[in-house]
Amino acid sequence: MKSVQFNVTSRLDGDVAVIYPKGYLNNLSGESLVIECGIYIGKGITKIVVNFSETDLINSIGISMLLQIIEDLRNIKGTICCTNMSKFLRDTFEMLGLIKHMHVFPVESDALKYLKAGKA
Repeated sequence: MKSVQFNVTSRLDGDVAVIYPKGYLNNLSGESLVIECGIYIGKGITKIVVNFSETDLINSIGISMLLQIIEDLRNIKGTICCTNMSKFLRDTFEMLGLIKHMHVFPVESDALKYLKAGKA
């Protein structure tokens, strides 16, 4: 299995931050994900979509970093949507009970429609 260097890119779509983590989500990469989300939260963005299309694996520290983002958004009455998750990621999130703290959509466009419709 080839290791992919982790990086995070993002964009703003109206009042929604869309985050693209790429690679194995662990302690160092999780920290960069928290920082990226924190930049948007610091600017008053309360809606975040995390597109996991380029992330297949996450370890326990990566999970804890994701929990930090969920908690940061909860503190400001924000919403997190996760999209494009592999079966492994979705099963892991379900097993750990994370699914009940986020909205999950098959594709990014569905999450954006949901958030822009004001349902969050």
